[in-house]
Amino acid sequence: MKKNDSTSENLTSGRSLGQWKRVYQRYFALAFLIAALIHILATGSWFLATYEADHAVTVGTETSEYDLVQPPVKFEIRAPKLAKSFQVSKTPSYSQTFTPREIKFEPTQAIRVQAEQVQSTRAGSTTGNRTEGSIFYGAMTGGAGLDAGWGIPGGAVAFGRSLGVGGRLGWGEGQTAGVDFQPDLTGDVANVRTGGTGLASMRDELVDVSNFADRLEGLVMQDPKNKKKVSGMLNFYQLRWKSSKSEANGEDGWNVFPQAVINFVNYVRDSTDVRVNLMGNIRLEDKQLMSIPFIFMMGYTAGVQYTPLEAKNLGAWLRKGGFLFIDDGFALQSGAFNASARKLLKDALGYDAEFERIPPGHALFHAWEDFDGPPPGVDDANIRKPLDIPAAPERFVERYRYLEGIFLSGRLAVVISNKGYSHAWGQWRYLSTAQGGPLDNARQLHFGVNLVVYATTQKGGIVDQSRQKVASEYQR
Repeated sequence: MKKNDSTSENLTSGRSLGQWKRVYQRYFALAFLIAALIHILATGSWFLATYEADHAVTVGTETSEYDLVQPPVKFEIRAPKLAKSFQVSKTPSYSQTFTPREIKFEPTQAIRVQAEQVQSTRAGSTTGNRTEGSIFYGAMTGGAGLDAGWGIPGGAVAFGRSLGVGGRLGWGEGQTAGVDFQPDLTGDVANVRTGGTGLASMRDELVDVSNFADRLEGLVMQDPKNKKKVSGMLNFYQLRWKSSKSEANGEDGWNVFPQAVINFVNYVRDSTDVRVNLMGNIRLEDKQLMSIPFIFMMGYTAGVQYTPLEAKNLGAWLRKGGFLFIDDGFALQSGAFNASARKLLKDALGYDAEFERIPPGHALFHAWEDFDGPPPGVDDANIRKPLDIPAAPERFVERYRYLEGIFLSGRLAVVISNKGYSHAWGQWRYLSTAQGGPLDNARQLHFGVNLVVYATTQKGGIVDQSRQKVASEYQR
């Protein structure tokens, strides 16, 4: 009985274990399906979230009314280039060595050769007496057996200059009828043999200020090795302004000393190689103002009257590179002319109108002639009323031992003189003895040349800009 009971108990427990195993397998399979389903859903969601369908891109254009702005076009005329090079038919060759020889100059008697006795050809003949030939042969060598020549070894028929066209009488004339046309060794030989470096030297020789006189107001060059050697051209203008009254001598205030400008311009011409053209007067509203490099302004007792436009134009011209020299012929800084001229500059330049004393070591005082400072003027050799009828001259110690200037970006653009140089230029030589004259005005004229040379050679001025423009044209 007991054995049957244990057997049934074992069967019951074995059946229970098999059922649990099946249940476990069923739940495991279900869990695996659920996990796989979750992974599939997650993967599908990520794919849908990151997937971008192909789509066509459309570009829309919007049109509206607008102004057509043409781009700036700069038209420059360039020098034509030669399509083919050329060279002379015969090129003279020179020996690199030179053996000095004793040269004896003896008078020779030229023989006149009649035209009918000479058979000449332009191509050059190597027969007969050789009185005719090519340009180089006829100029540099003489005919064998003839006495005519320049008196140099080998003789030479006088066919004109070495690079001429066969002599004064032209082709076929033979000797020059007994007239001895000797060569200009300096101009004909030296210039050919001592040329520089090709185009650069050619440009230097061909550039002449006269070529630019029709389109430039000034072009001045100064020798860096000798400041006294100044050459070029300059159109000289005097500023014409409206005055509040006429002066005692009947002249307008802007031209109170008419002879001053004439005397000064003549002195610059005589002392330098600068061709100064006296162009007359110019107003501040003139359109030509912006191209003028140097303007002279004088006054005496009358005040300066001007419009806002004139002040604006003056400021624009000074900032562009112009140079203005103002001289107070009355030599009184508190006078009407001096005070009104300073006010004009302040209205023209605003805060830039700072009047500074020019130091004695400034280049202005050493541009052409050397000065320790400004030379004396009316304030030193003063006459109480130089425009009136005689009175005893009254001299006193110089009141203004300085000149004032306005600097724009480091460039001296305005020079103001309280010295009365215009009176010295125009009147000192003609003062009567009753007025303390005549007086020597050489130093005052010297300083005037300094003003012109400095204004036309300083960096940043209108002449300097023109010089750079010309140089750029010849570098092409």
